[in-house]
Amino acid sequence: MAAKRVPSTPIAADATIADMVDTLDKPVEYVRRVLERLERCKRAHGDAQVRVGVRGRAEAPNYLIEYVREDAKTHQRTSYQDAAYSGSTHRELAPHHIEDARNWSPEEMNITAVSALIGRLRKPNAPSSRFSDED
Repeated sequence: MAAKRVPSTPIAADATIADMVDTLDKPVEYVRRVLERLERCKRAHGDAQVRVGVRGRAEAPNYLIEYVREDAKTHQRTSYQDAAYSGSTHRELAPHHIEDARNWSPEEMNITAVSALIGRLRKPNAPSSRFSDED
């Protein structure tokens, strides 16, 4: 018997998690797990942001956690990769996944934006929400 192929939803090259909420398998759970990784990075580095993988499944895209440091003298801001994670298992991916820039959207969401997003997802009475308050 042949394996059932589910047609994958294409991911926009500049997508963010907010852009993909409607395609995620379990949006509240996915965003909650991403937020946990962002909070861990922020505790370690004082900053955190996330980029989604644009080559995987839109239903559970991989994601890259980064932090930004600003040079005190030049005020030049530089992003550093913290870790990449599987969107389906939320386990850390091998470093070679991070290195290929084509894997990741150039658009990031910071920890504040992701916190606001999960708030909207969990609010069942929001007019545009299609989610119930069941977890």
